[in-house]
Amino acid sequence: MAAAGFAGRARAAGGRTMLYVGALPGKVLVLDEAEEKVVEQIPLQTGVPRGLTLSNDKKKIFVTSQTHSGIEVIDLATRRVVNHFQLDEGNRRVWFRGVAADPQDRLLYTILTTRVKQIDRFEIEKPQFAVIDLAQQKVVKTVDYPKEEATAFMGGGLRVSPDGKYLYQFRENVFIFDTSDFKLVEKIELSKPSYPGMENINLGFGDDPHDEPGMLTALFLSTDPIVHRRVFGIATFDLTKRTFEFTPVGPSTTGMSGLRLTPDRKTGYTMAFYDSLGNRRAEFWVFDMTTRRLVKRVEYPGFPGFRFTLSGSGAAIYISGSAPLVEVYAAATLTLKKTLDVNADLTTGMLVVPG
Repeated sequence: MAAAGFAGRARAAGGRTMLYVGALPGKVLVLDEAEEKVVEQIPLQTGVPRGLTLSNDKKKIFVTSQTHSGIEVIDLATRRVVNHFQLDEGNRRVWFRGVAADPQDRLLYTILTTRVKQIDRFEIEKPQFAVIDLAQQKVVKTVDYPKEEATAFMGGGLRVSPDGKYLYQFRENVFIFDTSDFKLVEKIELSKPSYPGMENINLGFGDDPHDEPGMLTALFLSTDPIVHRRVFGIATFDLTKRTFEFTPVGPSTTGMSGLRLTPDRKTGYTMAFYDSLGNRRAEFWVFDMTTRRLVKRVEYPGFPGFRFTLSGSGAAIYISGSAPLVEVYAAATLTLKKTLDVNADLTTGMLVVPG
């Protein structure tokens, strides 16, 4: 595409909500929310995308890829890759366990697990915090993850405090690390009396563009301390004050997608699913966020192996999986509007970037 034509399209898209999603063989698809179609394909340099993270200034997307642990930076004004590199070296392969950017979008914080390929085996090194300098295109600092807190599968969402001083990891507990030396400065044990029975926070896929700045609104699971009944609720975490507000809502299900808010933050949506394998079924759930109540439930008729996203306007729900199809549901009626064929198998959740 000619540069002038590309710039014209970028200007025309100003003020419009765009959707970004990773796809095979190694690209990011751009969908126009108003037109409900793919309007651009951004080729990547490092392989299959596995994660998309919106920068704090909302002008870039950080892409992580799996083939050689690549990192790419997409400029949203031009929809071009402006920086790319990979972390694998020789016989060393690394896994990303979450990515979060510092407030200035210069550094990426992650937890890495390294596999060293030997002639007859793989050696797995203990997990480490890593600081990635995007300008230098390399890891500039590593610190061992606290041994007493490490587990074999210790995934969990990462967030950086608004002042850049602390890195939060949301697991069965909330771990707060100092970004200067990665010392554990606080562990909020969600099962302690201050947070009775609370177990974990579901961050869902990608960032919610409508959450209040410096706050994290999410779903949690809890176990009643008396009869041990599992319930779920809505939690709000202040990334500056390190404080929780949480409200139990009702009996827990087998699982839930991440909570997504409308632009006015008055309504929230998620998908709940029950049972597993051939018996698995799912429902749309709608919450009144002013009262923290579940106000509507509608059964989802499709196969519940999905990724769930709310549109930038809050008027549509997108359901996608690994197939090249995206279902578009009307949020007001929870009925299917159309199915989009994006002509590429999808590999990430959908990132919503309001204009």
